[in-house]
Amino acid sequence: MVLVILTALSVAALRLALHAMGRPADGTDFMLVHFLAMITTVFFGGMRLLRLDPQASFPSLLRDGFRHAALYAVLMLLFLWFYYTQVETDVFARKIEERVAMAISEGQPGELVRTRMEQFFTPFNYATITFFALLAVGALQSFLIALLHHKVLRRTVR
Repeated sequence: MVLVILTALSVAALRLALHAMGRPADGTDFMLVHFLAMITTVFFGGMRLLRLDPQASFPSLLRDGFRHAALYAVLMLLFLWFYYTQVETDVFARKIEERVAMAISEGQPGELVRTRMEQFFTPFNYATITFFALLAVGALQSFLIALLHHKVLRRTVR
């Protein structure tokens, strides 16, 4: 679990460094970093489990991998909520203005669109959507890596 915490702190530090350099990453652009961070924690967590118990079953490997992925997702949920409420506080206001201007140019009522956008673009919604996306990807990664550990890498661990 220490690896997950260190990885999450590294990803958070990267995000804060990008913001400090004036190049904040859009959320969807940063998802690859999250996927790579999660796959790293799931893989090395499974390797650790195999070293501790060379006879670990597939369900044990799967459960351990998902535990690492879920912890990472929770830590990112907390960080993203903090990031968008304390660090980059104007990002949602800009997104809302862009969407409202686009809707008005298409002939839609601006106030109705603004109300809907203000309800959708919030730090809580963004962090929650990211959390569930990371959980889903983490489950898939846990399954694939547990399969890899169970069928292939078990033979190499001593």
